[in-house]
Amino acid sequence: MAKINYKEREKDLERRGLYDVDMIEEHRYFDAMVIDSDYNYLPTKITEKLRRLYVLSVVKLVGPIITWIGMGAKVKGRENLRALGKSGAISVCNHVHNLDTLLMKNALGPFRVFHTGNYYLLKRGWLGKIFKSGGFLPVGTEISDIKRLQETVGTLVGSGKIVNFYPEHALWPRYENLRPFKPGAFRYAVKFGVPVLPVFIEFKMTKLRRFLRRKKKMIVHILPAMYAPEGGSVRARAEALERQVFAAMCAEGERLYGRNVDCLAPENRPQEEPCGARRSEAAAAVYPEQESDALPAPERS
Repeated sequence: MAKINYKEREKDLERRGLYDVDMIEEHRYFDAMVIDSDYNYLPTKITEKLRRLYVLSVVKLVGPIITWIGMGAKVKGRENLRALGKSGAISVCNHVHNLDTLLMKNALGPFRVFHTGNYYLLKRGWLGKIFKSGGFLPVGTEISDIKRLQETVGTLVGSGKIVNFYPEHALWPRYENLRPFKPGAFRYAVKFGVPVLPVFIEFKMTKLRRFLRRKKKMIVHILPAMYAPEGGSVRARAEALERQVFAAMCAEGERLYGRNVDCLAPENRPQEEPCGARRSEAAAAVYPEQESDALPAPERS
């Protein structure tokens, strides 16, 4: 696979309004694990449980060292995690690094947090077994897959676990703006009556890293948990919760960067207006004068 010029790819996707398309254009499907009615999302066999204990113990010990050395990573806002107590939750985070899942495990606890992702990331063989041991929950393509995933998420949050979603859907490495959200995570939160825990990853340059010609360090900010409003349909409450979380993460980005981080804000739009740029309702609420040009984000749970 040819090396990707991320900056050029980023500009191209921004111009076309394709904020939910991965920077990596090609994905491997041929070696993906089969997600069918026989697939168990959670470890059930004793060997799977022992493997999970071993893998996550290593992650807990080594993960923070790897991310600190490689990315200068640190975590802020752990008091907001402690405020959850033993309650389950849905966490959401901007998807901006190949190792942001490891960052989330370091921040929220490797044994407590599970992660959703596209099914083709779960490979056959030992790599897939390690991913599953780490708490990876593949999002399949069939309705039956989604139903079983939904049941699994309900089981996990009901037992005090945190299930992480990347509501921007696509990975854009080191992108500092916030992209439109998909609704799935917020619908799960409403359906199972748990809060959403927003997490914002910041990129920060320091004098030392500039001197050493290193990339910006990464800081994981855990924000206060947010709850859906009472009353109304699941869809309406989920949309309201999405707007609240999007606004909170935008506010955190503005506090950190000193500017508006909504990628659809006028000052962040590419000079050439994309035809059919997809905008979340959260963005539309902040910039209502642009609503007539907007198309709703495609549904995906």
